[in-house]
Amino acid sequence: MLDSAATPEALARVLLGPAVRLKRGENVIVESWTHTLPFATACVVEARRRGGVPLLLYEDEEAWWRSRDAVPSRQMGRVGSHEWAALARAQAYVFFPGPADVVRFRQLPTADSRNLVGYNHEWYRRARSAHLRGVRSLLGYASDVQAAAWHLDGPAWREQLIRGSVGVDLAALKAEVARVAARVRRGKELRVTASNGTDFTVRLRGRAPQAEDGVVDAADVKAGENMATHPPGWVAVAIDENSARGLAVANRPSFPRLGRTEGGQWEFEGGRLRSSSYADGQAAFEAATREAAPGWDRAGLLTLGLNPGLAPGTPMVEDQEAGAVTIGIGGNAGYGGSNRSPFVAWITIGEATVALDGRPLVDRGKVL
Repeated sequence: MLDSAATPEALARVLLGPAVRLKRGENVIVESWTHTLPFATACVVEARRRGGVPLLLYEDEEAWWRSRDAVPSRQMGRVGSHEWAALARAQAYVFFPGPADVVRFRQLPTADSRNLVGYNHEWYRRARSAHLRGVRSLLGYASDVQAAAWHLDGPAWREQLIRGSVGVDLAALKAEVARVAARVRRGKELRVTASNGTDFTVRLRGRAPQAEDGVVDAADVKAGENMATHPPGWVAVAIDENSARGLAVANRPSFPRLGRTEGGQWEFEGGRLRSSSYADGQAAFEAATREAAPGWDRAGLLTLGLNPGLAPGTPMVEDQEAGAVTIGIGGNAGYGGSNRSPFVAWITIGEATVALDGRPLVDRGKVL
């Protein structure tokens, strides 16, 4: 059971307060699936309390899957003119994604899954055009079905995710994210060490870091960055794809699409993964890499976690724990890198020490 500090009502106050700053008289759309309805209805009540005008957009899980079995996926992936009209007249948006049965969704044929979300590009284009201030809650992905697949307790997992939003001063986090991103942007080399034997180094190429501070303000809207994700709190940078060297040893679980992994050890040379082992998940990792496109073994991304409200190893946001370092292999083009491989995997080192150009940035998990 959730305690009084991590309730749907507490989350709603954050999402509609400091995250999107809903104003009196503004229209807000709250989009929900069946499994996230308690969080969505809390947002509806909070919107009214703030003087906003909410519209609840509801997708029923059972009806969606029955429709999926009855009609072509391309038809399922269409958005009607009435929904586009509502989007154009809204000032704020809160999104709890679905479906709950993400395991079944991932088993759909690739063409079908692409058709079902084929509206995404147009949705974001219209949202930017409308100057929408929006937030996506990762609670939508933390269903009991996904929890069972990863051998997790669903309610406890969702409580951790809520705490990652309500247990953080978003104004302070925004300033911290900007400060760390600026330091990384100016840096040339990062070295990461930890007491578990981790010691690896990557070069930077002056690429602009991407970051998530959980707030959508006027500057974000002007820049077209009008959707935040909660819980927030990370800075990620596409590294020099030929630079990673040394050993990275995970002391946090990872939750990539290939399945939960534990105790990963990756050794790099010349930017490539030369050897790998896992305490748990080795077979799934090897099976995924056998089918992966060229470039899967290139280290291309490094993330620094900055969220002090997240418990260590919280699934789906394990990389956002304050002071954690995550190294990713495979595609990094979405972060400004040159590797377009569709394969992505990562391992996370908590309580790490990071030196940027020889100067301390993180000391045993404490961001300096």
